[in-house]
Amino acid sequence: MVCGDDPVADLGPTMSAMLAETAGRAPQVPPPPPIDPPAVGRALRQVALVVAVVSVSLVAGHHLAAALAPAIQAKKLSWVLGRGLGISAFLSLTALVGFGTWVRHPLRARVMWPSPQATLGAHASLGAATLALVAAHLTALALDPWAKIGWIGALVPWASAYRPTPVALGTIALWGIVLVGGTARMAGKLGRRRWLRVHRVAWAVWLSALLHGLTTGSDTMALRYLYGASAATVVGLWVAARLVPAPTRTRPAPTRADAQG
Repeated sequence: MVCGDDPVADLGPTMSAMLAETAGRAPQVPPPPPIDPPAVGRALRQVALVVAVVSVSLVAGHHLAAALAPAIQAKKLSWVLGRGLGISAFLSLTALVGFGTWVRHPLRARVMWPSPQATLGAHASLGAATLALVAAHLTALALDPWAKIGWIGALVPWASAYRPTPVALGTIALWGIVLVGGTARMAGKLGRRRWLRVHRVAWAVWLSALLHGLTTGSDTMALRYLYGASAATVVGLWVAARLVPAPTRTRPAPTRADAQG
């Protein structure tokens, strides 16, 4: 049976035309996502700030430990190292709490320095540096054969054979830092008010760390100016934040259209 108009026979030219048209088209490749230079710059500045804070803190701790080294026996080298790291961690924590207080300070609306982006970036970088220095401080003292604090004494309050209460103050500060740092990026999940309540624990953490430093080491008198300056800075910011009135927000004058509406 022969048909003059066979649809199957017409598929050959049609398919050939479709293949030729498809071959002539370039494949649709999605363009790569654009690079955001400001975001890259902020990330690089944050990394540089972390490195700078850790470096300065380590140098400060090294020089303080070196100044105290003649009065300490050589077998206590690990203790001196842990003490220097602890001082560095306390200085970093003081700067962290100070920047955190300045973020919501009433004077920021009048001074406007540094910028909000720089303040938040420094705050985040100091948080990372503080965690790193605290971890190094804890490790050095947990492994110190002279103090015999051990990992349990360093991680569990009042479990240390060496000065249980002063060491416990440092342990409480450690877990407070973990709590505040672990919830730092959870403002959206916890809610603003609840998150602020948790974040204000940083004040108690700083106070516990200060008391830990004052009562644990035997070099408190040598470091009295350092502790005094740190306390004056943090307490001064805290008092000023409560004495300085918050800036009043001026509302724009109503327009004629608003009055008619």
